[in-house]
Amino acid sequence: MSRLLNCTSRFAAAAACLLRSRDGSINMLFGLCLLPIVGLIGLGIDYGVAVTDRSRLDRAADAAALAAVVTAKMYVANNSGQSGVRDAAIAAGKTQAVNTFNVNAGNVPLATPTLQTPDVKINGQTITATITYTATIQNSFSKLFLVPTTTVSNTATASVDLPSYLDFYLMVDVSGSMGLPSTPAGMSQLASVNNDMYSDYQQGCQFACHFPGYAGWGLAAGKIQLRSDAVNNAVCALLQRASNQAVSNQYRIGIYPFINQLATLAALSGDLTTLKTMAQCSSNWPLAFTNLLDTGTTQLYSPGDPTTGTGAGGTHFEVAFPQMKGIVGLNGFGDGSTSTNRRPFVFLVTDGMQNGQHYYTSSNGKYAYPGNPSKFAGYGNAWWDGSQPSQIDPKNCDALKSAGATISILYIPYNQISFVDKGGGIAWENNRVNGFSPTLATPLQACASPGYFRTANAPADITAALNAMFDQALRVARLIQ
Repeated sequence: MSRLLNCTSRFAAAAACLLRSRDGSINMLFGLCLLPIVGLIGLGIDYGVAVTDRSRLDRAADAAALAAVVTAKMYVANNSGQSGVRDAAIAAGKTQAVNTFNVNAGNVPLATPTLQTPDVKINGQTITATITYTATIQNSFSKLFLVPTTTVSNTATASVDLPSYLDFYLMVDVSGSMGLPSTPAGMSQLASVNNDMYSDYQQGCQFACHFPGYAGWGLAAGKIQLRSDAVNNAVCALLQRASNQAVSNQYRIGIYPFINQLATLAALSGDLTTLKTMAQCSSNWPLAFTNLLDTGTTQLYSPGDPTTGTGAGGTHFEVAFPQMKGIVGLNGFGDGSTSTNRRPFVFLVTDGMQNGQHYYTSSNGKYAYPGNPSKFAGYGNAWWDGSQPSQIDPKNCDALKSAGATISILYIPYNQISFVDKGGGIAWENNRVNGFSPTLATPLQACASPGYFRTANAPADITAALNAMFDQALRVARLIQ
């Protein structure tokens, strides 16, 4: 383009010089002026052709860049289980970019384009394609002025995010303390009709105890919303949110309740419809978690084996976390880049109240939870070794985090129990947990991965917090890979 402008400047200077000369005829002056005028018109036509051709070539480069990233993304999505899938996706993207550019650039008149090798990269979860071309355009009129061609070039870039493949392991506390009503009004309502503390000088009990011989669970289940109900609703909302956003088995979710031990309500799966069924999400009042509140005998156990399942009588993070590490390990600690290299997130939903008690018998040195009377052939009646409430030890979480899992915690504060102390064992326990329950958040924060701790108490807040944990996992998966 600069050569065209320089020629134009020289002709304009020559014309000005002739006009200043007053010697010669009009005809000679007109003839001399006609040549630069025609030349200027020709240069303008060639310039217009060059601008039009460059615009068409730019569109060809844009189309090639888009074709490269779309092709690479589709290749990863369709072949994510193969080894070397990213290198193969890059090669496919480059090939498609060349083909797309050539098809579009072949229709540009008078232009001979040269395409540099497309630069296609996959950095973490982002595919980027850079397309650079140079083209020589044949001039028609400018040749008369020793400008036979015009050279143009440009670079186009496109990018797209790959889907992150994530596994979500929901560790749901279903120990007895999750049988507290979800609101203070509900606690008062249950206490007004619940005589489970009758032996303790007729004090109304605020727990929906599910142990045999206690009435609280029957008075509350499906009638007064418990914290287990609020968590159930939040999990159903999370499953629906994941269903709306996931593509091609992008997210897998499993639900793992625990009391003394970790059990499986719904194994890790991308079939979110089945998970909704297991969580009773189609019910007006889902009771999947409330049904699992401590019954004095284990639930979700292997056939005939009371040493498995949820256990009974306590809340044992020191058992549940190593078990979760084993479950995650079976599926792998990946970075989320492909469906065979998934990134694990462990969502712990709990009030943080540990209790070292058991309602058990011993079988070959193992705790067994057969109930009392025993519900398992060959096992005696369970007995209780005494309440031992305490804080969680955050060191229980270290091995899982070190292995590569992100632990995201939703802390549901252990509500202060309001009662008139008239003595008795339950009153003693109420006083004990009221004394240190305000401190439970501190060790839970240390257990969580940095930045992955939330607190929610009201039912709507629990749902919002669990959804926020899911959204946070999606954002981080895109940013740090």
